[in-house]
Amino acid sequence: MRQKVLCFLTVCIYISAMVFGIVKKQTYTDLAGQENYLSQITVAELSEDSAESQCVMMSQKLPDAAIILRVKVTGEIEHLFQVDRQKIVIQEVYEGDGLEKGEEIYLFSRHWSLSAIEEPYSIERGFVNIMEVGAEYLVFAEVVMEDWETGIPAVKVYDDFMVAPVFCYEEHQNVIIPILDGSAYVSYQDVMDNEFFVASENALKNINTLKNQMLSLYPRD
Repeated sequence: MRQKVLCFLTVCIYISAMVFGIVKKQTYTDLAGQENYLSQITVAELSEDSAESQCVMMSQKLPDAAIILRVKVTGEIEHLFQVDRQKIVIQEVYEGDGLEKGEEIYLFSRHWSLSAIEEPYSIERGFVNIMEVGAEYLVFAEVVMEDWETGIPAVKVYDDFMVAPVFCYEEHQNVIIPILDGSAYVSYQDVMDNEFFVASENALKNINTLKNQMLSLYPRD
């Protein structure tokens, strides 16, 4: 029963965000339509304290996620109004009913959005970068629905955590920019090649330990 209620509420939120975006599209800056718009925005870095507590909790709970997939990214990021999404193709289904290997779906998260209403503009990512087209990721998700506009299935990331549980199978060099003036935000341009956005080496160590643990549970063939 709880799962049905959660699914219904998630569908309502997703559809509402899309409809609201269409209605409000003319009322805010079309930042994504500008060339090199990502160089104009900021992104939040995960603090050391939060990284430690979140990664401990995620290491315990992620293997019990309702949906666990290995996916390949096929589409660039799409900004709706209050939610971002990307198109992916399922490479392997480790957990989850109603999904099949080779199926093309959307992946979205309540943590993913482009804030372009007022400056400074920012991209919210759950401390995980935009997925790279052509790369493979391990994804922990919680519900499947049908995109009302395209009819393509849309899968919602397991969003009980501050960090979006989406891990690339490839390694990345992660740049850490010191946080100044009490703000958690840094220039996206300075960290745009990262996989994770973190504020310290210890925070990066925690999240990489979590990533390696999850990838060892669900390795690529």
